[in-house]
Amino acid sequence: MILVTGGTGLVGGHLLYRFRESGIPTRALYRDLKSIDKTRAIFNSYGAEKEALVDDIEWIQGDVLEIPSLEQAMNGVTQVYHCAAIVDGAPFWQMKKVNITGTSNVINTAQAYQVKKLCYVSSIATLGDPVGQRAINEEDFFNLDAKNSNYAISKYGGEMEAWRATQEGMNVVIVNPGVIIGEGNWESGSGKLFSQTYKQQPFYTNGSSGFVDVRDVTKVMIQLMNSDIVNERFIIVQSSIHYKEVLSKISHSLKKKAPRILVPKWMLYIISAIMKIGQWIGFKRGLERTTVQSLTSHSKYDGSKITKFVDFNYTPIDKSILRVSDYYLKAIK
Repeated sequence: MILVTGGTGLVGGHLLYRFRESGIPTRALYRDLKSIDKTRAIFNSYGAEKEALVDDIEWIQGDVLEIPSLEQAMNGVTQVYHCAAIVDGAPFWQMKKVNITGTSNVINTAQAYQVKKLCYVSSIATLGDPVGQRAINEEDFFNLDAKNSNYAISKYGGEMEAWRATQEGMNVVIVNPGVIIGEGNWESGSGKLFSQTYKQQPFYTNGSSGFVDVRDVTKVMIQLMNSDIVNERFIIVQSSIHYKEVLSKISHSLKKKAPRILVPKWMLYIISAIMKIGQWIGFKRGLERTTVQSLTSHSKYDGSKITKFVDFNYTPIDKSILRVSDYYLKAIK
């Protein structure tokens, strides 16, 4: 039996599809029945007839912060894919609670139930800056003295829990994906790239990051878990691309106008300050100064290590964008 946390999210949903399509017994956590609709939408992206496979999953109502539900979910499990995380827009305390404490709970329960192997989904946000002009690789460690985003700090804390488990004798593999392109929730995460581009928002920022197809991420995770590889982490990035270029590719595939107005860094800082004041008077979401830095920095990532460990080739990001755009246009009809 395989357990997937975060099964109603982007990575977890696509991972569940791979298992159910192969007929592998799978268990997943969910908070409420409505959240399972997100997984149905992901299964639908593989074909309308695939939605029914969602009902073959053994769903356990619970949460990574609720140990009794984790104990129920972990019983009889041999592999755990820990995908659950808060990725954006939440208060820092909530990110820390889910991304760090929740990961600790999952690992501790897995150890208690003698799970054979665990895959932890980390992020490129937990990587440090390289020396010189080379691309960032797995040997570039998180800089605690740098100005890191709340998300990066929380995911780093979660990754440290995974490394702690390796020191305690657990078999663990860690993946650090870049910005994940895939069919999922169009109103959060990378899904917004498609919904906002379709609405023809005209703005872009002067920055770049690493991008990868969700199907590549899930394929690699399964390959690693079914191998003898343990106690390693892998950057999963197909290519590092300028944000404007990515948005232009999405615009072209959606047959919409490409963004044409550059939002300068100084203006983003002003917006960040205004939104900070908004948070003080009750608005929930803000724009962190560290997020501004991320949106305007040019980071390059070396995702080649994984190709030396497993038989795997990345999907070109242009092909990924075309596929996801095509499904988005069908989904909104």
